[in-house]
Amino acid sequence: MPCYWGGDHGARLEHGGKSIPSYDTARALVDTDPADEAALLWEMLQRDPYFELRLLATATVAAPRMIGEEPPGDELGDRLAAFIPSAALETALVAAGLQADFEPARRAVAAAAPVRDALRSAPAALDDHRQAIARALVSVALAAAEERMSGADAGTSWVLAGPERDELVRLVADALGGSDRSIGGWIGKQLGGVAAWYGTRRMVRKRGAISDAAFPGAGDILLYQARGDEIRRFIRQALTSAEPPVTIIAHSLGGIAAVDLLAAEPVPGVDLLMTVGSQAPFLYEIGALWSLRPDQRLPDRFPRWLNVYDPRDFLSYLARPVFEDDRIRDVMVDNGESFPRSHSAYWSNPAVWTALEHAWASPGPWS
Repeated sequence: MPCYWGGDHGARLEHGGKSIPSYDTARALVDTDPADEAALLWEMLQRDPYFELRLLATATVAAPRMIGEEPPGDELGDRLAAFIPSAALETALVAAGLQADFEPARRAVAAAAPVRDALRSAPAALDDHRQAIARALVSVALAAAEERMSGADAGTSWVLAGPERDELVRLVADALGGSDRSIGGWIGKQLGGVAAWYGTRRMVRKRGAISDAAFPGAGDILLYQARGDEIRRFIRQALTSAEPPVTIIAHSLGGIAAVDLLAAEPVPGVDLLMTVGSQAPFLYEIGALWSLRPDQRLPDRFPRWLNVYDPRDFLSYLARPVFEDDRIRDVMVDNGESFPRSHSAYWSNPAVWTALEHAWASPGPWS
C-alpha cells in the first residue's frame, strides 16, 4: 500500500521562488573521476540517444567491396527495418513496462539520420554498430516511457535499472545478428575526453534552474528536519491501517523518517524495515538524526533492518557499521547508472527484490 507523504507534506516554493536572486551564477565544475565506461556512455545516451552512432559515423570507413556487392551496413539496416521482437524480448519489454514504447522507438531509430550515416560508413565488422543501434533503440524507448510515467503521476520517479536495461540491449542486438556484448573499443577510448567536456558544460546553469531542480529533494530534507513530526505522523497512520505483519519499504528521505519513527516510539505490527538509498546512517553518524544521538543505540523494539545501497548512489550509506546492531543487514546492489540517476533506479533492479525475498524467507535474526 502506498504512503506518498510528499503530496501533502513535502517542500514547495510557497512564495513562487521570490527568495532566489535572478542573476546568473555560472560555475564550471569538471568531473575528474567519471563513472565507468558503461555508466558514462548511458549518461550520454540519456541526453542524445544517437551519441554513439554519431561518433561511429565519423570514425569508421566503409570497407571496400566488389561491384554490385551490398554494403555491410545495408543488411543491418534491413534487419532494423524488418525487426520483429523475439518471445524473450517481448517478455522483457512487458516486465520493464516498455511494450507500448518499443515499436514507436524502433520506427524512430530506423528513420533517424545518425543511423543512416553510421550504416553508410560501416565496416565489414558490424558489432559496434549493432550494439550502438540496440542501445539507441532502448534509450529512445526508455525516454518515452519516463516521459509517459512522469506525466501520469507527479509523484513518480521511474528509472529502469542497469541490469534490466542491458538485458534489453542484449536481446535487441541478438535479433540484429550481434554477438559482442561489450562497448566498442574505439567508443570506450572517446569517453574519457568527452567526460571532461560534458562535465564542464552540464554544470553551467542559471541559478533559477538549479533551484528548481534541487529544491524538491533538498527542500524536503530541510523541511523534515524542521517539522518532521507531520511526516512521521502521516507514515504512522499508514502503518497502523495496514494488516500485520508489516514490512516498511522506504526510499531516501522516507528511510530517514521511518528510522526516526521506529526509534522514537512503538509501532505494533512492523517486523521488517527496508531502506533503499537512504541517508539515515550518515545523519546518525554526524549527529543530525532526529531520534538518536551518535552515542545512543537502537531500542530493543526496533525491527530487523535491511539497508540497500548502490556504491554509485552517493546518497546511500552503510548502516550496520555505524549503528553496530546485529538486526541490520547492508546489501550492495548495482543499478548500472551514474549519479544522480542511480538514486532512482532501485525499483527495477531485480537484486533489490531478491534481497527482500531473502529477508522474508529468514524471519529470524540475521546470520
